[in-house]
Amino acid sequence: MAEGYDDPEKSARIIGAAREVRAGRAAWDRDGMLFHEPQWHEPLVAALRRVARAGGGVLEVVDFGGGLGSTWWQHRTALAEFRVSWRVIERAQLVEAGQREFSDAVLTFHPTLAAAQEARPAQVILLSSVLSYLEDPHALLREVAAWGAPHVIVDRTPFVTGGRDRLAVQSAPSELGGGRYPCWLFDRAGVAAAFQAHYDLAGEWLVPFDQADENVPYHGLHFQRQADAPMPPASQVP
Repeated sequence: MAEGYDDPEKSARIIGAAREVRAGRAAWDRDGMLFHEPQWHEPLVAALRRVARAGGGVLEVVDFGGGLGSTWWQHRTALAEFRVSWRVIERAQLVEAGQREFSDAVLTFHPTLAAAQEARPAQVILLSSVLSYLEDPHALLREVAAWGAPHVIVDRTPFVTGGRDRLAVQSAPSELGGGRYPCWLFDRAGVAAAFQAHYDLAGEWLVPFDQADENVPYHGLHFQRQADAPMPPASQVP
């Protein structure tokens, strides 16, 4: 039987790992696992640097499903030359912990995409290893596309052939607490279709550290909004 991600033990593990990183006793974390050597996800860093340089040295990211800022902590030194705002959207337990313990001038935590965008729209909406674990991932893709952000990055996402999405069960390693979770494997064309009307594909990469099955490659996709694309009316923004 598959379990869910919204459980107190998993949240406690993520909070504990984030505390270790903040205290300098680890370089970064992912899903509660600590890493002690710096490591950058180079294609993602390259895409974010291009956005920041085009924006005059400013980088504003909305990170959907970003834990307690694990992607920011992992790459903060790679982005140190820029003025960064990193806004994480997460489930209630992690938003509460983030607002209580981990918010600062760069990193903030929000319950919804609308709340994260309330102060000002972001340049980048980042969906990293999150779509697979949502009940209705295509609803989120439609919502993100409707905001009209200049850039959308769908990273660390598994694709399969056959022309349709598949629902599988993923077993987590013991160092991440074990457990079995529902996991969507996507038809690539279906993911891209959410953005085809007003975005171009600016970049794509293979994510080697997520590969568990040669038949299910993990990819990153960088969509850039077309310069002449009309902005959605305020009444149509979710």
